[in-house]
Amino acid sequence: MSDAPVGVAIIGHGTTASTMLAAARNILASGSLDGVIAIDAGLGETPTFSDAMCDAIARADRGRGVIALVDLYGASPCQCAQREGAGHGMIVVSGLSLAMLLKIGGLDRLRLEPRQIAEACAEAGRRAVGIDTRDRGKDPPSEGP
Repeated sequence: MSDAPVGVAIIGHGTTASTMLAAARNILASGSLDGVIAIDAGLGETPTFSDAMCDAIARADRGRGVIALVDLYGASPCQCAQREGAGHGMIVVSGLSLAMLLKIGGLDRLRLEPRQIAEACAEAGRRAVGIDTRDRGKDPPSEGP
């Protein structure tokens, strides 16, 4: 077991990253997301954003790699994370959601490997997606047999 946790960087357009991290911190126990870094991309990639991304990834990397949770696969923040994460053992997971952040807060980032953490986050994101087709105004619940 290492003394350093796997790093986590949350990256999203606008203020998505910092807003979602704040929401997750309000739900989870204090300290659950310590060391998790939010990187707000604003409208997308700029020289300033690239520099901020590089600095944030370097801060997040404590020697065990970094998981980047990004909002959209292939968008400029994702591409920037892929590029700036070179040499940091970066794993990028797209589809950033509150479910992923809540999962991160419950994982042992000291014990688990980066790939295990990334897979757990992706699974939490998949499980949080649902479709409810009931029109509650037209389909009232039935009252038993």
